Amino acid sequence: MKQGFAGVGAGAARFVLAGWCVLTSGCNMTQLAVETQADVMAQAFPAIEEQTDYEFAREGIPANLVQIDGLLKVQPDNEQLLLLATQGFTSYAYGFVEDDMQRAELAGDLEASDRHRARAREMYLKARDYGFALLRLMESDFPAELPRDPDELKKVLSELFTDPEAAPALFWTGNAWGSAINISRDDPVLVADLPFTTVLVERSVELDERYYNAAGHVFLGVANSALGESMGGDPEKGREHLEKALALTGRKATLVQVNYAQAYAVQKNDKALFTKLLKEALDAPIPEGALALPNTIAKRRGERLLAQADTLIMSPLEDLPPTPDAPSDAAPEGEPAGGATPESSTTTPVAPGGAPASKEPAATPKPAPAPAKAPPPKPAPPEPAAKSPPAKPAQ
Repeated sequence: MKQGFAGVGAGAARFVLAGWCVLTSGCNMTQLAVETQADVMAQAFPAIEEQTDYEFAREGIPANLVQIDGLLKVQPDNEQLLLLATQGFTSYAYGFVEDDMQRAELAGDLEASDRHRARAREMYLKARDYGFALLRLMESDFPAELPRDPDELKKVLSELFTDPEAAPALFWTGNAWGSAINISRDDPVLVADLPFTTVLVERSVELDERYYNAAGHVFLGVANSALGESMGGDPEKGREHLEKALALTGRKATLVQVNYAQAYAVQKNDKALFTKLLKEALDAPIPEGALALPNTIAKRRGERLLAQADTLIMSPLEDLPPTPDAPSDAAPEGEPAGGATPESSTTTPVAPGGAPASKEPAATPKPAPAPAKAPPPKPAPPEPAAKSPPAKPAQ
């Protein structure tokens, strides 16, 4: 397999090569310029994740992605650019386009939500295709058409990719593909590919489980937790991956906590864990360095999720207030129909007969100021229906 991506040493070598090209006119200066620019972008790219201003990052990143796209038109077999494109489009779709999609959903603007969903999906699939192009450049034996059996793909990856430096390409390709599936649950053809995405990320984790803040463990934790066992998921296996990610990151990469809450805690209907994880993410200060932007994104997602706690997680039946039985048609003297005062009908659970839901006997009400009783109703005409007993509360 080809060795890792070019670093400072390779960049210096290209400057020497540039001098040789000028003297001999024996190479394409455009191609050399692209390679040099790719070196610079690879070294500068991490600075994006050090941004703490979310809106500044949102507005600035697309220009970088457009530039990477353009350079790949000139040199489509540049491994550095392909990795930057795979990572860049995946990260932007997750951190910014999905953010717009979720905010539109909460606002009830389904048209805008669908528009942002389509944009995110297009970016994810574009990133996936860049990723596969990268994997085929790294290993010429990587098949042009993927095996249609996940186990066969696992065998191919194990044989071809044995160097930890292949972990980034495997992770971002699988992550992009899986993210597209995650927001395309109405596309059965795409959803059927989910097992292939996990195979790619599993191989990445086998080669380097610490890569990118243990993001491979987070992906596998979500993939296993998001579905219940009856649907083929394995929430407890997912929890193990998420706990591993917390340990490897020292709980400092708070997107781990947010994904843990959204996937595992919601699946297990564990409101206490859900709240604990999200509050931990929200209370953590934004650090300097490479976690600044990811943790800022985690705070935005965490705030939205915490506000939806009562919607996403159902309260146990024993925690719900008792449901009042059907009210009587005939009210006791001095009380409104239904057996409850106006205040108790909205704030206090009411048991049949108008008493508060309690094991203690109801206290005898004190006489109210005159008139103590409502005036008696006028006698009803002598009809058969009048002789029927009052309706009883439903049991």
